Amino acid sequence: MFYGDSSDYLHLLPDDWRELLEIKVISNGVNIQLDKVLDRIKACVTNKSVTLADESGVARWERILGVTSPLNSSLQARREALRAKLMSKPPINLQSFKAVAEAYMGLEVDVVLGEDYTLRVWYRGESRQPDLNPLYSTVYEMIPANLIVEISYRYLVWNELDSLDLVWDELDARSLVWDEFERGEWIG
Repeated sequence: MFYGDSSDYLHLLPDDWRELLEIKVISNGVNIQLDKVLDRIKACVTNKSVTLADESGVARWERILGVTSPLNSSLQARREALRAKLMSKPPINLQSFKAVAEAYMGLEVDVVLGEDYTLRVWYRGESRQPDLNPLYSTVYEMIPANLIVEISYRYLVWNELDSLDLVWDELDARSLVWDEFERGEWIG
């Protein structure tokens, strides 16, 4: 794009003027200001998208959408919370709910609607999300009032391990510590 190019005011002038000392001095000052304008244009264009926004852009999106950023969150986590908020517009079904939860958490989740009107969300990933309150507030704005949401970490259960038909030697070959084994992230 044009805003990615560096400014060259002198190049825009007629050849006769380029040799004048005064024009060269003016050109240096103009180039600095033009670069600032181009940087601002680039920031505005980049901040139009939640997925590309920088710190100031994300802060602006949070104000517009009324989203509170997760505790001790990285820029990427804040972007994911914003994407989840944007995706939470009706119509809502299990697929769109799952997409919102995955966008916020940044990993794959399983969603089931129980007979007791409870949406159960399970996830398994490298680390648990430190603060799920922004996800809960986003989710409760988008679902009907009679539903309850439960979000929990999915640990490895014996039936799941048994279905893999592994022998102890195969498990030993993976060199897993107990926490890694229990979390089940190693299951492909």
